[in-house]
Amino acid sequence: MRTKHYETAEGFNAEAYSVKGCEGVAFRVRGWETEPYEDSEWSGYEFRTGNRVVRMIGDDRDYSVDPDDVTELAPEDYCAECGQVGCRHDRREGVR
Repeated sequence: MRTKHYETAEGFNAEAYSVKGCEGVAFRVRGWETEPYEDSEWSGYEFRTGNRVVRMIGDDRDYSVDPDDVTELAPEDYCAECGQVGCRHDRREGVR
């Protein structure tokens, strides 16, 4: 499996997000997806694809998604440990 390349995300400052098509799981935005081009080997530059790289909470695999498919989640809407939307296992202080 190819590792996703990304630049740090700006403008996605929430702790977690839902992604269209995977509404039952919380994700963290890792950054803008980038891809090398023909001169990347010597220039070191890569270009943004326009997608975001996200990772499910509790997982180690990155996914590429359209930024319009990403919606901010409130802290009380998901579990910070398992990433399941609606789970309250983490019992965070001050959250519901």
